Amino acid sequence: MPDFSNQVDLRKLAEISAPDRAFLSLYLSGPAGMSALGKRIRTDRALLMEHADELEYFDRNMKTVEDYFKRNPHKSGSLCLFTCWVLDFFEVYTLPVAVPDLLWVDSSPYIRPLAELQDEYENYAVVVADNRSAKVFLVASSVAGREVQIAGNVKNHVKVGGWSQKRYERRRDKQLQNYAKDIADELMELDQENAFRRVLMVGSKETLRAIRAALPNQIARKSVEDKALDLGKSDDWVQKEIFDLFVEQERASEQALWEVIKSQQLKSGLAAVGIEDVLHAAKAGRVDKLVVTRNAHFDGVRCRDCEHLEASTPSECSHCGSTSLFKVGLVNEFVELLSLPTA
Repeated sequence: MPDFSNQVDLRKLAEISAPDRAFLSLYLSGPAGMSALGKRIRTDRALLMEHADELEYFDRNMKTVEDYFKRNPHKSGSLCLFTCWVLDFFEVYTLPVAVPDLLWVDSSPYIRPLAELQDEYENYAVVVADNRSAKVFLVASSVAGREVQIAGNVKNHVKVGGWSQKRYERRRDKQLQNYAKDIADELMELDQENAFRRVLMVGSKETLRAIRAALPNQIARKSVEDKALDLGKSDDWVQKEIFDLFVEQERASEQALWEVIKSQQLKSGLAAVGIEDVLHAAKAGRVDKLVVTRNAHFDGVRCRDCEHLEASTPSECSHCGSTSLFKVGLVNEFVELLSLPTA
């Protein structure tokens, strides 16, 4: 069973599609999730009665899920499952946090929740350092990984007077530079092992300044944020401060992205706003970043005959004229389109 911390391959999932609504996606908050979805399962099955093929797909997919849990009882934690009997496809992922119980029937995996989790729980490196010692580690899927400790033992400033003090300060400065370089080298190694986009550093001001000065371009180009903290306080307090810093910077980056999009839109630049325009740009592979309200839901339709996708709910396909259409969630369609490789 793949673990979310090893990064779900959204591109691979986005490339998979089936005829009709042959895919079943399940998100379970815990062992009681299947029972909680009992009414939804019965309702969806009833709604598929008019489409014999899709009803068969649904029943066979549910049988696959039931057989899986007989062999692998769900004892704890959140899961997501994707199954498609037609394509002989079945995958299960553990999730880092609880998710709402959800069942989704569509022509492809419902990957929007996974994309949101990857965005919310992206990898980031953490440095906790003062002049005495440093800890460097990676946080993936909100879980801290292997921790490397680096001894600093940089002496405090002293007043000895004259040339002795100058020699002492030069030696101290050199020691601090070497210590900061060791920390920067560890960040480089960590990035090569498991790439991250953000670096959070907490500790003494002097040490953090020295680390920043020592960062190689590969790391300095990332989002690097630091905050002076008293590391003499409890580990729980320091960890909370680190997480609060991450959330603060994540929200700031999201707001900055939205401001860029608004600015581009106002001056008729490289921005698209609104469902129709965004869908058109996404289909053409011209979307680099997409901002959407967390609980937003927009309906569109997909044609069973030609698979054309529209950001409206017409009675017939504008591409081929077929009346065999089914509703889709457009935000999930956007995620799929953005996850696909561009030509």
